[in-house]
Amino acid sequence: MRLSTASVLAVLSISSLVVASPSTSDKPLKPLIPGQKCDPDARGPSLQRRQSAAIKDFGKIFLEEKNAKKAFDAYIPGEYIQHNPEALSGREPAIEFLTELWGTPGMSFTNITAWAGEGIGMLHYRMRSPDANLHMAVMDRLRFKGTCFVEHWDVLQAITGNETNPLAFF
Repeated sequence: MRLSTASVLAVLSISSLVVASPSTSDKPLKPLIPGQKCDPDARGPSLQRRQSAAIKDFGKIFLEEKNAKKAFDAYIPGEYIQHNPEALSGREPAIEFLTELWGTPGMSFTNITAWAGEGIGMLHYRMRSPDANLHMAVMDRLRFKGTCFVEHWDVLQAITGNETNPLAFF
């Protein structure tokens, strides 16, 4: 499988608008889809901690397990919008594309860092598939609504092996 730069840019289109039923402290969240873990109405003093746990769990499912559908079901359960000009909108096209790309022979994700603060979650990682001649440093920026992701931006840098500073990416 040969991947163009546009295809690689589309890989990281992992954002959405979440439409969910209201949730209160005495009424549990009614998931839109099976497997939904996030709560778009989450707030309060523990929100920062819960968002940090959400981005780490999302990263684990999305990158370590390489399961785009499960990650989207858990944290991006609603409509899908994207700030990447090379990516299509819509949840299902994103899941389909990501599932195919993640299945590329030799695809791996390493150097994974996940953190959250001030309503933003970040994933920084190395994406590599020798079989597809793909080697990139990726930074995903996700805006939270409660503990769900509602907006996404990404930055991708090709790793050629000829960089002046080999420590520049990680």
